[in-house]
Amino acid sequence: MSAPLPQPVVDTMAKREHRLHHWLWHEVRNSWNSYPADIQKEIANLGWKPPRPAFDKAGQPDLKNGCGEDFLYMHRQMIGDVNAILAGVGDPGYPRLEGWIVPPPPGDPDFPVPPAWFDPTGQGLPFDRLQRVKSDIVYDKRFLYWQRTFTDPAFLRSVGLAELGVIIELTIHNAMHMRWASSPAASRPDPGPTEGEQIGTEWDDPRYNFLGDTYSSHVHPIFWKLHGWIDDRVEDWKVANGVFGNDFWKGTWVGKMPGRPDQAEAGMGVHAMLEHPDHPEHGEHHGSEVEQVTRLIAKSGIFHREFANPLSYMIW
Repeated sequence: MSAPLPQPVVDTMAKREHRLHHWLWHEVRNSWNSYPADIQKEIANLGWKPPRPAFDKAGQPDLKNGCGEDFLYMHRQMIGDVNAILAGVGDPGYPRLEGWIVPPPPGDPDFPVPPAWFDPTGQGLPFDRLQRVKSDIVYDKRFLYWQRTFTDPAFLRSVGLAELGVIIELTIHNAMHMRWASSPAASRPDPGPTEGEQIGTEWDDPRYNFLGDTYSSHVHPIFWKLHGWIDDRVEDWKVANGVFGNDFWKGTWVGKMPGRPDQAEAGMGVHAMLEHPDHPEHGEHHGSEVEQVTRLIAKSGIFHREFANPLSYMIW
């Protein structure tokens, strides 16, 4: 079985401000062009307008606007933050995050594929698609194809980093999340008139680490295995294109950060900035702001189910 995350990592990732920040980042960049103009204006006033929405007004993925770099960059910052926590923990059995070299094949004893389940809420993947993404044939026909494609220097030279990020996000990224997701004990409802305009605090329990929900996926140890694999593809792209150093990023949006309007200049990762002791006065204010954005999204009634996107898993 995969090694559990050290408790300090779990405790940090499970904090409400960390959950909300990760969830909001995905929500606003994926749903921005679907929000009514008044909701967009209010969200923008709170500093959460995504500079590069992931989908255009027709609902199609935007391969050219740089949003794919935002996806790769933000998760690289998250990996750096967790590695900093692990360095402080000093656990010799878990010194740093290491991504998969290859997504584990069927029958792997360390990373078994949990069975599919029926979701009566209809919010997640339909049972037949969930069963399919967990099947051996999808691993053989899709996962191995993606592994070959996303490590092929010729392919990597044919795409920009932003385009690569979009393609990875909508194919193997979403598929890995759902292939290794287990049935949650309960389904978290989206905030709204019935459930309340905020996400209930009961979902902040560290045990809630469902891989199929951006509010919880980063609390699960497999999140870091699959995102480590994705982060290694950035390095493959750099090698294939003769890119060196770390000054190549163009898309660096990680959401609004407390006390740092320009996070690209801050040189600090997403979660590290949320925890930074130099800005205690911003913590409560930032928490209030993200709750306000959550209420605006609830008011719009528009949610993007990241891992149930109908465009997911397609072969490009």
